[in-house]
Amino acid sequence: MATTASKRRSRFGVCCAHCDNELIAPEWSEYRNERQVHHVWHCWKCDSSFETIVDPKVTEYPTTGDNIFPSRLVA
Repeated sequence: MATTASKRRSRFGVCCAHCDNELIAPEWSEYRNERQVHHVWHCWKCDSSFETIVDPKVTEYPTTGDNIFPSRLVA
């Protein structure tokens, strides 16, 4: 099993490191410290497993003010 950088399509989940199948939730997660969360992923499509380590303090999207629930213009 190898730790790899993920190719994310959306804000949630990752793509399989081997077949590019979208995975929504890790099979297992471990909180290591305030800077590392370790995830183990398993792809049902190609039966491969891989690991990712993320920093929960680094966010991809701003989480303050109006950015949490952006307003939508409906015509």
